[in-house]
Amino acid sequence: MTVNWVTEWMHSPEGFVVRMLTDGVKYAGAFFGALAVSLALTPLCREAARKIGMMDLPDARRINKQPVPRGGGLAIIVSFHLVLGVMVWGLRSPISSEFTLYWQGHFLGASALLAVIGFLDDFRGLRPVVKLAGQIIVAVILYLSGVHVGGIIVAFPPWLDFLVTTLWIVGAINAFNLIDGMDGLATGLALIASMGLIGALLFTGKSAATLPYLVLAGACLGFLRYNFHPASVFLGDTGSMFLGLCIATFPLMTGSRKELAASLGMPLLVMGVPLFDTLLAIWRRSVRACLPSGLVEVGKRVRVMQPDQDHVHHRLLRQTMNQKTAAIILYVISGVLVLIGLVGTMLKGRAPGLFLIAFVVAVYIVVRHLERVELWDTGRLLSGRHGMMRQGLLIPLYIVWDVFALCGTWMVVRWESGLSLNRAAVLSELPVFIVPVFMALVATKTYARVWGRAQIRDFVVLGLSVLAGTAIGAGLIWLLNDYGCGMIRFAVRFGTLAIFPIAGVRAWRECVRGVMQMLERRVLLENPSALRFLAYGGGLRFRAYLRELMERPGNHDRVIIGILDDEVNLKGRIIAGYPVLGDFETVRSYAADNSIKGVIITCLLPEAKLRWVTAELEAMGLVVSVWACGERVLANPKGLVVREIGKGET
Repeated sequence: MTVNWVTEWMHSPEGFVVRMLTDGVKYAGAFFGALAVSLALTPLCREAARKIGMMDLPDARRINKQPVPRGGGLAIIVSFHLVLGVMVWGLRSPISSEFTLYWQGHFLGASALLAVIGFLDDFRGLRPVVKLAGQIIVAVILYLSGVHVGGIIVAFPPWLDFLVTTLWIVGAINAFNLIDGMDGLATGLALIASMGLIGALLFTGKSAATLPYLVLAGACLGFLRYNFHPASVFLGDTGSMFLGLCIATFPLMTGSRKELAASLGMPLLVMGVPLFDTLLAIWRRSVRACLPSGLVEVGKRVRVMQPDQDHVHHRLLRQTMNQKTAAIILYVISGVLVLIGLVGTMLKGRAPGLFLIAFVVAVYIVVRHLERVELWDTGRLLSGRHGMMRQGLLIPLYIVWDVFALCGTWMVVRWESGLSLNRAAVLSELPVFIVPVFMALVATKTYARVWGRAQIRDFVVLGLSVLAGTAIGAGLIWLLNDYGCGMIRFAVRFGTLAIFPIAGVRAWRECVRGVMQMLERRVLLENPSALRFLAYGGGLRFRAYLRELMERPGNHDRVIIGILDDEVNLKGRIIAGYPVLGDFETVRSYAADNSIKGVIITCLLPEAKLRWVTAELEAMGLVVSVWACGERVLANPKGLVVREIGKGET
């Protein structure tokens, strides 16, 4: 119970009981009324969709194996507005101070327009641009009716409030539209979200504002009777976009929106699964649209607004092979997020701590389970030699970044030192620090170096250049202004900190490449079609081979299990993330137990030993390849399709 309820009970127990009974009957009537209407209308909408031919036909992208009527979400829309209208107009039941008749009229018009757009898309199909334009118009209508994001935590300028509100509404509409790819998924998530927001409003003492959520929950539950697996009717864009509109809009109209925001952003949590899936889709499709053709797997290259089969529910379905199980898993995840929000509502002072815990867990899940798609494709784009950024383009980018990093470091150090960031300091002291450092970088030919192939000495020269330029600038300021020891401490902090962003941006390609080699190995180890190889030799040529394997497009068909090396002291050690299994004799016992297909020789061997090693491995039935600035197959008794890396490529 909330504090408001306790206070009311203490002042007037009889009045409290009477009000609770009255409100209970009213709210129960709203929920069960919407449930009954939805149960009655859904079969009618299903049969109407079947008669006009509005069917979701099976294809390579869809999960359903049989034609299913779509557009059934119209039953939810009609049920919601009918029951809410009866409760407000017929019974003259107040909702809250924000849920006025004026707002209800605007929301009816906006949702009707959205329903028309969804129906046309379900019936005939609309271009994505047309759908997006219609969604923006709906968001504008709601903004004019009083739906504003600004003012929840901080006040926004009108233009920013309009932009953020529009993005929020349009994003929520598309989030539920994208997640609606499995029987009962979008409907069930909307039901859980509604119940979570009802609980948050009750905890904040805003029981009157729960009426629209109760009506929506009842309508969703009635439709779920026919939409859960095996579904006899689909929401279609008609229903999925309406659900997103409701979940995005209602929290912005309640009198407790500030409390909801303080509890970890309750609306964000209840929409956690759809929003997360939407962000992943934008990330994934944007990266694949930028990938060079040689790095794109067959059927993977897509446009940003083109559908794919890598949504969260698609991945769960591939793992579970059962729609019910996959849907229940996503229900549970959404329920956990809702519980976190409710706990944050009750313990407002500890809400940031709960958010931190949830964030750490989410990061682990992302890194652990998304490496196969988003992280892998992103890494291939960033680390590949055939990426979009060429050396000629990198030079001006390095220059801009260095100036930006130096200015930012100067402001941070000045703020930490307790010095004011006034106009005089920016105009007089900042250039005296920045210009000498930049000139030192130019003098040491920093921008002429190819940082994709940099060595330790290149980074040493870079660091010394920054320190030397800092010392010159500090000396000039000391001579002109006589700051004394304070300037020395300032210069030491500035020079030390400035090295990290300047050197870090030049080392990112190597860091990404190393991470990508690790991720790709883990992915290929679980791929039964990938060829499992051993590497013979763990020296510099082996590391050059790994670089070649990563940068050559289309050669992600093999995985290195481990290294063979004749150096006895290396057994049990790890080279570039790969374990050293032992010397050449180890291959006899290891290959049989680990489904090894072949051995790649990555070291220089005398001609006689090379022939002997090849004969021994061929007798074991293993593919034998030798690599030296290119891969050449020496023996292939199994007749496997093994592509020779580097042959005929530039």
